[in-house]
Amino acid sequence: MSLQSSFTKKKIQNGLREVKKLSVKESFEIDNLEFFEDEKRRFKPHFNDEQFSWKTIKVGERWGGYDKIYWFRKTVQLSDDFKGEKLFLKVNLERDGDLDVVPNYPESLLFANGKFIQGIDKYHKEAIISSEIVEDRKLEIYIRSWTGLRGEMDYTFSGLEFLTIDESSKKYYFLAKNILNTLEELDENNIVNIRLFDILNNSYNKINFIKPQSYEYYNSIKDSYNYLRTELEKLDNFKSETPKVVLTGHSHIDMAWLWRIKHTREKAQRTFSTVLNLMEEYPEYTFMHSSPALYKFLKNDYPELYEKAKEKIKEGRWEATGGMWVESDSNISPGEFLIRQILFGKRFLKEEFGIDSKVIWLPDAFGYTYSLPQIIKKSGMKYFATTKISWNEINRFPYDTFWWKGLDGTKILAHFITTPDENNYYYTYNGMLESFTVKGIWDNYKQKDINEELLLVYGWGDGGGGPTYEMLENYRALKDIPALPTVEMGKVEDYFDRLEKRIINKNVPIWDNELYFELHRGTYTSQAFIKKENRKSEVTYHNAEFLNSLAKSLLRDFEYPQKSLNEGWELLLLNQFHDILPGSSIREVYEDARKDYKKIKEIANKEIEKAISIVLKAIKTDEDSIIVFNTLPFERNELIEIEGGQNLLIEDIPPLGYKTVKKSELDINQEENIIIKENYIENKYYVIEFNEVGQIKRLYDKENEREVLEDGKLGNVLQIFEDKPYFFDAWDISPYFKEKMKEVSELLEVKILESSSLKGVLKFTWRFYDSIIEQKVIVYNHSRRIDFKTHIEWKEKQLLLKAAFPVNIRSTKATYNIQFGNIERSTTSNTSWDIAQFEVPAQKWADLSEGNYGVSLLNDSKYGYDIKDNLMRITLLRSPVDPDETADRGEHTFTYSLLPHFGTWRESEVIKESYQLNYPIIVKNSQENSKRTLPNRFSFASINEPSVIIETIKKSEDDDSIVIRVYESEGSRKSDVEMTFFKEIKKVYETNLIEEEPKEININGNSFKFNITPYEIKTFKVWL
Repeated sequence: MSLQSSFTKKKIQNGLREVKKLSVKESFEIDNLEFFEDEKRRFKPHFNDEQFSWKTIKVGERWGGYDKIYWFRKTVQLSDDFKGEKLFLKVNLERDGDLDVVPNYPESLLFANGKFIQGIDKYHKEAIISSEIVEDRKLEIYIRSWTGLRGEMDYTFSGLEFLTIDESSKKYYFLAKNILNTLEELDENNIVNIRLFDILNNSYNKINFIKPQSYEYYNSIKDSYNYLRTELEKLDNFKSETPKVVLTGHSHIDMAWLWRIKHTREKAQRTFSTVLNLMEEYPEYTFMHSSPALYKFLKNDYPELYEKAKEKIKEGRWEATGGMWVESDSNISPGEFLIRQILFGKRFLKEEFGIDSKVIWLPDAFGYTYSLPQIIKKSGMKYFATTKISWNEINRFPYDTFWWKGLDGTKILAHFITTPDENNYYYTYNGMLESFTVKGIWDNYKQKDINEELLLVYGWGDGGGGPTYEMLENYRALKDIPALPTVEMGKVEDYFDRLEKRIINKNVPIWDNELYFELHRGTYTSQAFIKKENRKSEVTYHNAEFLNSLAKSLLRDFEYPQKSLNEGWELLLLNQFHDILPGSSIREVYEDARKDYKKIKEIANKEIEKAISIVLKAIKTDEDSIIVFNTLPFERNELIEIEGGQNLLIEDIPPLGYKTVKKSELDINQEENIIIKENYIENKYYVIEFNEVGQIKRLYDKENEREVLEDGKLGNVLQIFEDKPYFFDAWDISPYFKEKMKEVSELLEVKILESSSLKGVLKFTWRFYDSIIEQKVIVYNHSRRIDFKTHIEWKEKQLLLKAAFPVNIRSTKATYNIQFGNIERSTTSNTSWDIAQFEVPAQKWADLSEGNYGVSLLNDSKYGYDIKDNLMRITLLRSPVDPDETADRGEHTFTYSLLPHFGTWRESEVIKESYQLNYPIIVKNSQENSKRTLPNRFSFASINEPSVIIETIKKSEDDDSIVIRVYESEGSRKSDVEMTFFKEIKKVYETNLIEEEPKEININGNSFKFNITPYEIKTFKVWL
């Protein structure tokens, strides 16, 4: 750039600052307001003055506090100068100091003459008040303000200011500013750059600054604007239809994060008010928002606002899409929960707005399971959008538009939004609408050979807020500036429909794997209590639905508690949000989550007990008996504990049913006792030897005649690592975490708790600094599983706890259980992609096998693993200090299990054992009653193919049928799989995952057959 050009740009930059100031024609300042603290947190400004102590606050005075709601008010009589004018109201409820962190600024909702206007926050300080709202130039202003989550008096009132704006000055300012910014994006030798520079300078030189705000000034600025427009039109031949950037307004509102869910409900009110206000001023403006849960909150909290949003949805300017109830996690969330996210989300959108969403919108979740494409496609959807994978810290993902092929082979169209973030290396879903992003989104995009149209979502987000009027003015300017991609307003689903058509017959890349996120690996473990509640809820709601389906099928008058269970489901799905379940929110969020999970459990347990009680009363028994219920789809042998602590083995418990055992026939097992010493355990399967600090020094598999551990290495070593990531404390485990490790070795006590023919229990107690770890090592004679039942009083900070097993196995691949299947990941560090996966997510188990032998590591509530070379580790606890400084400190109880086995995981009972670890049988007592009608042994349904698992049995959402969901679990193709029921079937339909698109299939008495492909999920509606 020449020196003269540099000076000219500085001249114009300075001049535009003056033009911005001079765009204000009239102004009127308010230096005091009345205010009061509203402990009831009312939503609307309807007050009886006698009830409240209104005080006066003046400019310079402070206000605030922790999580408080204040109302401010002022009645204003405007002068004749404001007659018939559109007003801007600038609200300064400003906090002193650094404003970079969103929650540290008051968030407000502005009302004028009883009508909501818009949200006021650090990015939306100016509100447009239309002339229609102003009655006789009189305004009754109310402002509802939330102080945020800081305790001190944190804000300084700086006044209100009413403004009228000169339209020509405003238009010139935004057009000239955007041309100036465009020049920064273009090569200085570009012919368009040269032309734009000349006409911008010429237009600027026409402005008469001699007498600001004079007739001469305003006339000159109008002439300058008209000149600039005319000269731009002469450059139309430099415009091109492609590349094109489709713009849609957006506001990512985290359901909880650095604020609670109750605050999010208020954020939605503020954000959506702003959207509606701007839509009145800018008819071209389109906006999208996902999360039906938030729409439902709005409907309950603020029905007037909800109805106005609904009108805009009907007009087609507001797009409600996204598919899921909330923008869910998909690493930890179980498969059935992901299906319910879509079931509940799509049904709400269809019932409320008549919309059938096609796009899964997950811009901010921390990785995406390999199972997701099938779940999306079989739920009547076909598109997937995100930006998050661009945050990868090691490998840049190779594609931006691609076919994502899932575990079962299902393909969906995936698109990554490539909007640049000016301050970071990654792309953003909180895009700015300016020349930098419009050019940058195209520059970043990798698949230019197959697609020339991109989607840019713009607006402030995370804490809500959405687009500003400045962004919309930028759009009006940018659409007329050549040399940039063409811009137009549009909608997300329309964009994807066009994209799908555009790439037909083109060489579109395919990604056949999970979308592993190379960051935020700590979220598999942080806030361990919520991970445990999540797993227990998975079990409880499975049981509740099956047992109530059982009662409904057996007893004609039984009423399935659909409304009650759906209430629990909505709360459960809400807590799957991608900053709640992963453990990356503030302490207060988890205080709320504990209450939510208590209610979630209460709802399900109440319905479980009700269903079991009714079924028990109908089971015929000849004498007092024990009845055991099995909610899993395979036959089980399980230990139960009866009065006096006696363990008994109940064998052949039927699948999805119950078995009655007479108390008089309960025999003590006569097998040889398990041998237990303080450093030794031996049962029919293993010899286990411990060293002097409680670590396993030998694990010998008697049946398979082999050592399980690598020679000279120790097993079940509790390893503690310094866990101080360089950023994102609750989110991340950093690559260097392995460099500083200590072993838990201060053994306080070893105690033999049980040595019977059924079970052996050896308890170890260790101390690590301020924490106490108690662990029961449990072996059985009916199962090959070795359980490590663990109780910890965890008092450490920024430490990471793992259990390590260096096994005598050679394999370059390990297998991990994921939703509706499993995935293989490398155990090597051959490539940067392998290295990046030093911590990975899994559901109930992980396995390392060679040709004829393997070892599985199971869990009842843990989700983080790392298996490299032959070292298998499961992550047990973290203790981050930000954003919750108390995270994970306290009491923890969990079980992980080692399962050595013959052959690979397919030939063993790894899957069955993982379910049995998580789904205990239900034991009930029943008194003698020979007049009852139900048999003493019963199975609701069974499948003849072990690899096909019945995952869910529930009542249909829409009719009286029973919905049964199955999946193929081993990656095998199966024909003529037969599902058999306890009674004759009336009819069967196969549907998609959300109980739509029914297709009738043939039945044969009490059974029907079907084919299934590797890892396929199938759903049936059965009438019995």
